[in-house]
Amino acid sequence: MEEKLWSGRDPEQAGQSLRQELTQIRKALGVYKSCFVVDRTTARLDAAAVDVDWDNARISTDDTRELLEGLSVRDPAFEDWLGEVREAFDRRKTALAARSHGLILRTRRSNGPEGSKSILSEVLADQIGQNIAEQVRAWRQVNVRMAESDQDEAEIEISAHVAEEDGKSLAFIRLIHPATGRVLHTQKALVNSGALQAASEDLLADITIEAAEKTLDAMGKAFPSERPELASAAMARRAVREMESFEAGRLDIAERLLDSAFDIDRNGLFLAWQSLLKTIRLTELLSTDAQADMAVIEELNRKAMELDGENPLVQALVSQVQVLMFADLGAANAVAQQRLDPNLSGAFSMVSLASANMWDGDSEAAYALTKKATSVAGRSSFHHWWDTFHCISCIASGRYEEAIRFGESARKTAPNFRPPLRHLLALFAHTGEREKMHIVADQLKRLEPDFSLERFKSDEAYPVRTLRHANLLDFPIDD
Repeated sequence: MEEKLWSGRDPEQAGQSLRQELTQIRKALGVYKSCFVVDRTTARLDAAAVDVDWDNARISTDDTRELLEGLSVRDPAFEDWLGEVREAFDRRKTALAARSHGLILRTRRSNGPEGSKSILSEVLADQIGQNIAEQVRAWRQVNVRMAESDQDEAEIEISAHVAEEDGKSLAFIRLIHPATGRVLHTQKALVNSGALQAASEDLLADITIEAAEKTLDAMGKAFPSERPELASAAMARRAVREMESFEAGRLDIAERLLDSAFDIDRNGLFLAWQSLLKTIRLTELLSTDAQADMAVIEELNRKAMELDGENPLVQALVSQVQVLMFADLGAANAVAQQRLDPNLSGAFSMVSLASANMWDGDSEAAYALTKKATSVAGRSSFHHWWDTFHCISCIASGRYEEAIRFGESARKTAPNFRPPLRHLLALFAHTGEREKMHIVADQLKRLEPDFSLERFKSDEAYPVRTLRHANLLDFPIDD
């Protein structure tokens, strides 16, 4: 208060002025002066002695009114502070407006006979809805259709039907916008197993993730852009698409999109994605100030959990970053206490737990988790993320041929993603494929101007911890 109201005075004079003003306020309250409570950090009215008059509801909800309206103090520091407070208040109002609405999802019950196929249909629709709801503010209606007068209340209708022929199950998935009949996504999936087994063993998890992602991609064109929760979700989805390339310029675009999304809707998920983005910058050696970025990551994680810590995807992303950047095994253990659901958040959680297992030296447990994650998220547009982690866990557990397969898969999808290139380089050197080794080394040189095989092998700070522990850096540089 001293700094904001008397910024032009030295601290002693400002403190004296503050004490004088507080004394005047107490005097002005007369017999009610005891209601004015002052201590070393705050000056406030005693909540137990104050009633708030909410009779004038029009004023309390009038969007044209501003916070602390009419308050003016001739001090630049105070005006700056007041502007920041009003801006924060406006962002909070926008966020509350978004929370009060949200996308309404309805899952439709299969019209077929009761039985295993009906159960699988409901499981499919429910998992798709769950994947969407983790990435955009949404309310879910399950199984029932509203009364005829209210039948178009839902904004996305999810239906899944399963039929069996020749011992094989065919699932047909459709997501529509009921008000217009617009089809957002359709998909067929063949399952070579019993329907109940598919439902119980998460055999269609990759299908439901793909359906959710394709629907989220289509939502940007199907819904009004002025809806804050939808506009921000569309921006976040575009940001994730940019992140998938792992190219420096596109990472910059992704960061701007996530900033804009958070300005529109204070959703903790956008901060969690930003935290992962900055983690990617650090692992890609694109950061200009690693120490500062680490501090920013910690703050992003804290705020993300504070705002939307109940969202499983927020929990999973924050846990992933905490393990990768800070070796925070407690974050992974917290995730381990929850069910690893067959969806996007579950796939991230599996990798968090796998990373913690590798820190603890349990490479077999890590291998099992990353293998399942690649199965669950195999159709995700971000699948090369999980392919890379499975490549690393294969190296840690001595499965070099499998590591090469998954490393090559990640490399094919995202040629500029450096971690798979680094691990492939060492694997090719180990298996004697020197020509392939040099091709990968040339790729890394184009991406990292200061890259050299000598640095790759000898620099303890270079991010190849698993390769070092597996003794895969002991190879000759010259042919």
